[in-house]
Amino acid sequence: MVLATEDGMTTYGSFASNQVLTPLHAEFQTLLWTMRSSIQLDHSSVTFETDCLKLVSLLEEDDEDKWPSLLAEFDEFHLIRSMFIFCSISFILRSQNVRADHLTKGGRSRGFLFSHVNSQLPEWMALAANHLEVS
Repeated sequence: MVLATEDGMTTYGSFASNQVLTPLHAEFQTLLWTMRSSIQLDHSSVTFETDCLKLVSLLEEDDEDKWPSLLAEFDEFHLIRSMFIFCSISFILRSQNVRADHLTKGGRSRGFLFSHVNSQLPEWMALAANHLEVS
């Protein structure tokens, strides 16, 4: 997660959890974690961007019956989304999402369960992410 606010503050986050059924489950779990983290940081008006077009399409359709294996994620999504004053989710090209992509890959490579949310990157994240500042 790379959370950039209108006042120029940036918060970085990454986590690793147990294995999930599919890459789409992983993307959904990541979005849910990011949404929960945003609420915990008192951000109630947020535009989320993801490079997973399938997830964006799935949420736009909002047809849970087509995805029974994601029912728990849909339920949690609707609950968390109700906590926001404004919440939108849009697609962004991976080439425009490089810092978040590197944080994700770095988190997976750690090999254990963890969660990190801070304005400072831990050293292992900084090496991959700091040089990827978007102009």
